[in-house]
Amino acid sequence: MVREITKDELKDMMDSGESFVLVNVLDPDSFENEHICGSINIPASTIARDALEVLNKDDTVILHCSGPECTASKIAAEKLDTLGFSDVWRFKGGIEEWKGSGYCVEGLAYRGKAA
Repeated sequence: MVREITKDELKDMMDSGESFVLVNVLDPDSFENEHICGSINIPASTIARDALEVLNKDDTVILHCSGPECTASKIAAEKLDTLGFSDVWRFKGGIEEWKGSGYCVEGLAYRGKAA
């Protein structure tokens, strides 16, 4: 079962040092340009193939994409659920909401700038 997580819940998990894997499911170019600090990149288009090489099925996995209108994290979450991952979350607000709250974002778009 895939559940949703809010930006504040995600921020609290980060701040408290909880164990989870934050996965940006956008294409590698988008990830390189801009991503939530601490996230890794497994594109939704390849997550069914690549997830088992990077993640464990019992990991707490939080997926996100660009923002509320983007469906990549929903698609990726459904794929992980089908593969038997037991603790999958979707941060629907994505980079757009995270960045709008002033939380840490990094990538090529921020080189030489304070994000």
